[in-house]
Amino acid sequence: MPTGTTITAISSASGNAPRALLRISGPETRAIAQDLFAVNIAQRGAQHARLSIGPVSLPVILMFFAGPRSYTGEDTLELLMCGGAHAVARVLERILDDDRVSLAQPGEFSARAYMNGHLSLAEAEGIALRISAQNEDALRASDTLLDGRYGIRCNAWVDEIAGLLALVEAGVDFSDQEDVVPIAPCELDRRLRATHAEILGQSGSQAGSAVVDDRPSVVLVGRPNAGKSALFNALLGRHRAVVSEHAGTTRDALRETLDLSAEIPGASTIELVDLAGLDEQGVDAVDQEAQRLARAVITQADAVLWCDPGGWFDQQGFELRGDTPVVRVRTKSDLPTQGACDHSALAVCAFDPATLGVLRRAIADATTQSGGAGIGAYVPRHRRALNEAARGITDALARLDPSEGSLAQPELIALGLREALDALGELVGEVSPDDVIGRVFATFCVGK
Repeated sequence: MPTGTTITAISSASGNAPRALLRISGPETRAIAQDLFAVNIAQRGAQHARLSIGPVSLPVILMFFAGPRSYTGEDTLELLMCGGAHAVARVLERILDDDRVSLAQPGEFSARAYMNGHLSLAEAEGIALRISAQNEDALRASDTLLDGRYGIRCNAWVDEIAGLLALVEAGVDFSDQEDVVPIAPCELDRRLRATHAEILGQSGSQAGSAVVDDRPSVVLVGRPNAGKSALFNALLGRHRAVVSEHAGTTRDALRETLDLSAEIPGASTIELVDLAGLDEQGVDAVDQEAQRLARAVITQADAVLWCDPGGWFDQQGFELRGDTPVVRVRTKSDLPTQGACDHSALAVCAFDPATLGVLRRAIADATTQSGGAGIGAYVPRHRRALNEAARGITDALARLDPSEGSLAQPELIALGLREALDALGELVGEVSPDDVIGRVFATFCVGK
């Protein structure tokens, strides 16, 4: 995004409206105002003008903001005019006829504000989140980004982890002196767990697990022939997995993206995974390998859909990490039940769309914290960094025995804490590579 050019774009919503706003920013702004609108802008303020487009002369209100005291930090001109879509498009074309002006890229106005020191990266993300917010939780999350509260919290985490890392490394330096213990293992364990819980609370992922392509992973789990693949196809709205009455049909982990936001405002896009059915023993060697793969995938899931025609949840044969949420689904609810049935489970039929809406709502609730979701629920870059920081702390805690009198593996504990610091560094501004900046402003619409 070159900052030496003058850019323009429509900054209001598309379509017809009573009013529309166009924005021009850059070094040629004053000259363009003089040439196109025949006005001499000398200072900040608003004035009436007209723009000639062929035989038509359109009235506009010009609002000038002199740099550096403007949103972008450059001379900026905003045009307020009637909001007819055709008229607005003609005005934009007329401005772009000037060779000194180019069409702004998505987020370029805000990117220039960032480059000129008028916005932090977190504040820019707060603006994007506020524009796209579809519920109160998202608005509250954008407020914490914009007013600096979230940045203060991130810096507090960095200070805490850096301080603990210094104490751990001091223990390495004095490892040959048994009477020198810079920090007791029980104290380190307590403080790390408190920070870990706070970070997970902002990650937006219940379990704080590895997120594939920034999407929460939701896996369908159950016994063979429990209706998982049919439900997988129904949620996707297309035939993706082979459905058969024979056990062992699904051998691999089938992964597809599912956008829940179309039906559930504020929901995210998830990765839906269909797995082989879990049984005490596989049909053959290939099926046994498929079940091994399924159990490995389950340990990394953000949420589990336990599928059973009776609605019962049986965790035998696989493990869940931490507090991974489980949604119990009573599949094949259109068929008579065989034996006892748990009616507290969600009754779902893959061939009845009316039952799928409730399941999608349950999936959205399971993959996003309720009661005020964290920043990571809405900003993928933060979710990724927070989860990486949480994993670093988890690795450190795994090397720590709070019942011991001193740290047995200080070097490995320090390694996990350094990984957590590196991840948080991207959020507090210590690490802001060009590709990170590009990802942030690419989420903006044109004109912002």
